[in-house]
Order: sequence, then C-alpha cells, then structure tokens
Amino acid sequence: MDSLTHIVLGAAIGEALLGKKIGRKAMLWGALADTIPDFDVFASPCVSPAQQLLIHRGITHSFLFITIISFLLGYLFSRWFKKRDVSRNQWTTLFFLGMFTHILIDSFTGYGTGWFEPFSSYRVSFNTIFVADLFYTIPFLICMVIAIIAKNGSQRRRRWNKIGLIISSSYMVLTMINKLYMNSVMREGLDNKHIITSDLVTTPTPLNNILWTAYATDSTGFWFGYYSLFDKSKEINYYHVNRKENLLKPFENEKDVKILKQFSKGYYCMSEHDSTIFFNDIRFGQMGGWDQPDSTFVFSFKLNKNADNTMALNRSRFKTSFSDAFSSLVSRVKGR
Repeated sequence: MDSLTHIVLGAAIGEALLGKKIGRKAMLWGALADTIPDFDVFASPCVSPAQQLLIHRGITHSFLFITIISFLLGYLFSRWFKKRDVSRNQWTTLFFLGMFTHILIDSFTGYGTGWFEPFSSYRVSFNTIFVADLFYTIPFLICMVIAIIAKNGSQRRRRWNKIGLIISSSYMVLTMINKLYMNSVMREGLDNKHIITSDLVTTPTPLNNILWTAYATDSTGFWFGYYSLFDKSKEINYYHVNRKENLLKPFENEKDVKILKQFSKGYYCMSEHDSTIFFNDIRFGQMGGWDQPDSTFVFSFKLNKNADNTMALNRSRFKTSFSDAFSSLVSRVKGR
C-alpha cells in the first residue's frame, strides 16, 4: 500500500495499544512501526533498477525480519523511555503489530510480498486491493484526524480511532468478497466466448475496488477484460495481447531479464517503441486499457543498453494526460 495508508494504520494501532499511557506520541511511534518495512528503499542507490524490484518488499517484509526487529526495538525503547509506564513487552507488541499489519495489507496488492525470505523467494499477493485505494484510505484518514484533534485519553479519541479501524478492516474484508465475485464473473465471461486459457487472474484497477481487470494466459499471450460492479451486462469484451517472446531473445541471458522474469511471475509481454524494447509486467495493467486495448502498460522496463530505468513507470509514454486518464477511469467505473 502507499505510504500514507501505512502511516494512518500505524497511528491507529499505536493509539489503540498505548494511547492511554503516552497520549499522542503513541500515534507517532505506531506510524513509525508501520513504516519500518519500507526502509528497504534506502538500498535503492546501491543496486540496479531491476534489483530494486526484488529488494522492495523483500527481506524487510518477512516474518523473520519483523520478529527480530520488534524484539530489538522493544528492548531499546524500554531502556530509552524508562520513565514511561510502558513495559518492554508492550513496546515489542507495538512494533510487531505495526510491522505485521504493514506486510499483511501489502500482500493484498498485486506487487508481491516476501513473507518467507530469506528461506523462500516466493512473493505473496492476493490481488484484492490496488496499491492506492481512495475508499480505503480517505475514510480512515478522516477518522484519525478527528482522533488526533481530540484530547489525550478522551472517550472521543478512542471512539474515532476504533471507528477508523473498524471501517478500514471491514473494507478490506469487502475486497476479498469482491475478489471471489469477480473471479466468477470473469471466468463466466471467458467460457461464454469459448476462450480457452490456462489460468485467470483478477485485480482491481487504480484507486478503487469497483472496476476490475482480468488477464488469462494462452499459448501466445494474454486475454484482457474489464468489469465494473455497475455494468448493466455481465458480457465482457475480452481482447488479446501477444507476448512477442521473439523480442526478448537478444536479451534473454542478461541478469536484468532473469530478475524481471522472476519478479513478474511469468506475467509479461514485450513491445517495441521507437527502436526501444520494453519488458512489460502486465500485473500492473494498462493506463486506460478499459477504453483503449492498445494502451501503454503502466510497468515498462527498457532493455536496450544504457537505458534509463530509474522509473519503471514511464509517464512520458502515456498516450493521454493523467487528468484525461483519471476522467476516463471514473467514467468506466460508473459502468457501461
């Protein structure tokens, strides 16, 4: 999830656990705890852009890491703040729950989270919520702002903190239920068109949980389709994208390509634009794919020698402006 969401969730956990004892500072330490796993970004300058993809949400998002760090910080904070009426176990619990909820909600997105590193490179991804979802974050943020304004230890603060946690947790459960429904609708859409595929993945589109996309694999590429909860018909207009594996042959022995294949879990296709070869991770969708099947993929990695991949998100290649794309998204969310 995005950084703001982690900060808000961490602050709520801090208030729930230690708000009565240390007041608003509980929110501060909770927000810190929920942010710690993302400290992996500080390793970015030391590795290649491709390696950054595996480092992010890697070892710092594992059960081993959060367990060791929570005990370490619990010990240190109990020594640093001896005058506070907070035990070592309570500090440890705060940091563990903060980091645990971080790696938990990250796993519900499509990026993949390394729960089991360094023992396994498998990335957990449930694909029930987009990395930034306005309907999850904004109500939660409003509740937390009200809680922060309220007096330390007041009933009003505890109440709004609890409301924020209940709303956010309920929304996350709703995304899981929505996922099951979308799986059924998308599969039915493929069967109705007699499209034979080896698998099917459904995932929400940016900023919402109403419009979903599906991609399914066949021998030459992928079938894409979109469906909104507000669509009047369950008929889905699937379109095909060729994998174009031949474009990858000149680069297949390069280290970056091997990393990209591992990161994408095999869900990739190739494209060429102005003599530049792009490795597209299809899990992150297309910018405007709900309107234009030939839209640029959000995640594109340049394979040409000395290419600049400091940002895998190549905004300059979008065929439309962000405002136009957002307007298009809102329109499609409303249904067709």
